[in-house]
Amino acid sequence: MVTTSALAQSRSRTTITENVNATKAGLVHVLNKTGDTIILKSSTQIFRFSFLFHSQKESVLMDLGSKEARIPLHHFEVGRYTVVAYREDAVYPISLNRIESIAKPTNAIADLEEDVLRASLPAEELLKRNIKPRGYKKDDTRLASANSKPSRAEKEAKERAERERIQREGDAKAKKERAVAEVKERELKERLKKEAADKSRKEHALAEANRAKAAKDKADKQLAQIEANRQAIKDREIAEAKREKQRALALADAERKKQERDVAEHNSDRSSDPIEVKEVKYNISDINNGGLDKQTREEYRKENLRPNGKKYDE
Repeated sequence: MVTTSALAQSRSRTTITENVNATKAGLVHVLNKTGDTIILKSSTQIFRFSFLFHSQKESVLMDLGSKEARIPLHHFEVGRYTVVAYREDAVYPISLNRIESIAKPTNAIADLEEDVLRASLPAEELLKRNIKPRGYKKDDTRLASANSKPSRAEKEAKERAERERIQREGDAKAKKERAVAEVKERELKERLKKEAADKSRKEHALAEANRAKAAKDKADKQLAQIEANRQAIKDREIAEAKREKQRALALADAERKKQERDVAEHNSDRSSDPIEVKEVKYNISDINNGGLDKQTREEYRKENLRPNGKKYDE
């Protein structure tokens, strides 16, 4: 994530937006007092720059290889731009807004890359890159050259040195390109890893939510089934008690009716079949010498009823 904050000189014709992450990483990027040059100072080497022209939708790429850089802004017309500084640890974009035109100096260099290199690199480094520093005077060796021609060995040594220089520059450029590619690849891997982790977390959270909902639905269904079973048992018990009560009432009513019929039948039998009553007269003061006429048990039961109104022989 790139964090920015706006910086501007009070009388500047340019505003620059600070990349806070770059500042924290040791890449200072400010305007000079007149606001016509961007000054960059880095804790590690800045090996490349790119300039993106927003209005033209095109960019310019150049190699630097220095911890400090100065970018003259008279090359940039009014509009918005993005300057990207490439370091081995990361790539840092810096936004700037050209508000007013800046007049070109009298000794201005038309080529942007050469002008940046001349303003940023020391004279020794410029000479290594075959760039003549301003005010540089080369020693006059024309007389010596006229008097003495370089030997074949010197020519071979010079050519070998040139080939080695070209090889070194090519290796350095390839190294820088590899570093940029590695940075981009690492950023891509981290982004993909983060996206995969976010997706996994979301899928896990969704699965957990679905499992929790399924468990709750199952528990609710089981509770509802238990309650339904309990209510069914209760309803059966109430129905059974009601049926038992009805059976008891029916049995009692049937028993009552049966007793009423028995009593009625007994009374009817007694009224239709008169019982012969044997009258026996004797005095209890008489001694039972076998001559008294007494009523037997069978005769008594035949002539009388039980206390409950039924016959003795039933």
